[in-house]
Amino acid sequence: MVMSKRAVVLFAFVFGFLYQADAVQLSDSSKISLLTCAPGKELYSAFGHTGIRIIDYKQHIDVVFNYGTFDDQQPGFYVNFVKGRMIYSITYDNFPDFMAEYQEEKRSVEEQDLRLTNDDKQKVFAYLYNNALPENRNYPYDFFWDNCCTRPRDIFEKALGSRLEYKTDSSCGFAQNKTMHDMLRLYVYDRPWVDLGFDLILGLPCEVPATPRNQTFLPDYLNKLFACATVDGQPFVTNSHMLIEHSLPVFVVPFQPVYLTTFLMLLGFFVFFMERRRNTHYYKFDFFVFLIAGLFGIFFICLWAFTTHYSLPKNLNMLWLMPTHFIAAFLLLQKEKPRWLKYYFLFTYLLMMVLLFGWKHNPQPANIAFAPLIILLAARSITIFTDQQKS
Repeated sequence: MVMSKRAVVLFAFVFGFLYQADAVQLSDSSKISLLTCAPGKELYSAFGHTGIRIIDYKQHIDVVFNYGTFDDQQPGFYVNFVKGRMIYSITYDNFPDFMAEYQEEKRSVEEQDLRLTNDDKQKVFAYLYNNALPENRNYPYDFFWDNCCTRPRDIFEKALGSRLEYKTDSSCGFAQNKTMHDMLRLYVYDRPWVDLGFDLILGLPCEVPATPRNQTFLPDYLNKLFACATVDGQPFVTNSHMLIEHSLPVFVVPFQPVYLTTFLMLLGFFVFFMERRRNTHYYKFDFFVFLIAGLFGIFFICLWAFTTHYSLPKNLNMLWLMPTHFIAAFLLLQKEKPRWLKYYFLFTYLLMMVLLFGWKHNPQPANIAFAPLIILLAARSITIFTDQQKS
C-alpha cells in the first residue's frame, strides 16, 4: 500500500481543480476504473496499492484518487504512529504522473473498467470530490479494516447498494481457510525477518478468519472481489488489462532468523557444558537472557495498554517472553536469592515445555524461529532450579 510523503505539496498543486469539481457533470463518455498496483521492494509497498481512476476527456479529466497518503511532517506524526493513531488522507494525482511513479519502481499496474451508469459515475465522483476537501480528506488509518483498499470498496458498495453482488467461492481465487495473519504471510514469506517481526508483535485479534470480503484489505483481493462481482446481474468488470507489466521483486535472504535463534540456543548449551565442567553456574548469562525476554514482555504490555492498534493486544508471545522475567533477572544477580525464586523458574520450565509440546495447538501460530529461544529459556530455567535446590 502506497505511503506517499508528498501529500501536502501534491494536494496544494491540484486543489484548484477540486474547487471546480462540484460544478463538473461527467459526460456520457466518462469512465471509472479500479487500478491495482503490484507489491514493490520497500516494506511500505510490500502489499501493493489501489487507486480509483476517473476519465472524462470531454472535461479534460484523467485523475487517480488515492487513499494511501500520509504526511510524516504533521505534528506528532511519530507519536501517533506508536499509539496507533495514524492519520491518512485521500489525495489525487493526474494519471500520467501516477503511472510514471510505478513505471520508475518497476511495479505492474492492472486496470479494471467498471460497469457504472452515468448516475453511478456522478455519485462516485461527487463522493470522492467531497471526501478530498480539506475538512474531509483525513481519516484514522487501520491496516486491516480501514485502508487504501477498504475505502474504495466501501465507496462502490455505498454507491451501488444491493445492486452490487459478490461471488466469493474458491473459483474467484480467494484464499481458503486463512486468518488475517495468514494473509500477511502470503506477501512476506520470502522476507523472513519481516515475517518474524509480524509473528512477534501481532496478537490474537489477527487470528480471526479472513473471509473473502475481509481479504480485500489487500489490493490483489479487492481486484478478485470486483472481478467476480455483478451489478444488476451483469459483470461488474467490463474489461481488464495491464497498463504496466513487471515481474514481482525477488528477495534472497541467506541468513535466516532461525539461524540466529539456533545459535543462541547452542550458546546456552555451551554455557551449560562449561558450568558442568567447572562446577559453577553463570548467573550473569541468565541475567542477560531473562532481562531481554522480560523487556520484550514489557514492550508487549505497553503496546496492549497504551496504543489503539487493533492487531497488537492479547499477544500470546508473552507466555514465553514474560514481563516478570525482567524482575527475576535482577534477582538472579543477588548473592542471597529469594527462596521462591527457584519455584518461579520451575514454573517457567514447565510452561516452556507446555508451549513446545502444544506447539500445533497454539491459537496464535508461532514462528519456527521462536522454538530455539523457548528451548533456551526452558533449559536455563531448569538449571537455575537445580542449582538453587543444592543451596
